Amino acid sequence: MELTTLLRIVRRFWLLMLVPALIAGGLSLWFDLQQPPRYTATARLLITYPATTATDSAEIWQITEYIIDDMPQVVSSASFAAKVSPLLATRNINLTLAEIQQGLRINPLHRAVDISGEASSPAAAQALVEAAITVLQTEGLAFWGRTDTQLSVVVLDGVSPPQLTTSLRSVVFDAALRTALGLIAGFALAVAATVLYERRENRLWKSATM
Repeated sequence: MELTTLLRIVRRFWLLMLVPALIAGGLSLWFDLQQPPRYTATARLLITYPATTATDSAEIWQITEYIIDDMPQVVSSASFAAKVSPLLATRNINLTLAEIQQGLRINPLHRAVDISGEASSPAAAQALVEAAITVLQTEGLAFWGRTDTQLSVVVLDGVSPPQLTTSLRSVVFDAALRTALGLIAGFALAVAATVLYERRENRLWKSATM
């Protein structure tokens, strides 16, 4: 398609292109601004399977790697949430099991892990991470069927001050991105309208000259 043809389409159907873009951007902005604020707190932990002898062995490090590989699924499970919930209740923070599952996340970093908690208030986000750390320290290996020993959990970086998960910049960026997508959709509609219009004009011209 030549540039002159594109310019002709834009000049003729600019309103058809503009409407989807404004609708997409406006709805995105409105929806994001209507969402309640969410806060995230994080901490960095060093995870190690406890050594059974005075000297660490390669087997210990291998077991540690397996545990860390499984940890994202364990921390986001209903069983883990059930252990965290009573600890939150003692701090007058009431989250459902589903909210705990959705709020807790683990990001493995070799033997270290970043654990994050997301909630609707800064206090809840911080308490969520702290309670999860306590469960890992006291009952961590129970999720792997080991109740005779405890997982070694060292807090490398304490729980960070909770931060908003979204900012005005990210909201505006999302709206701009969706506006651009709406503009592309509007241009596709304009091209389709041009094709249909030209076909209609061709049929009318043929009918008039027959």
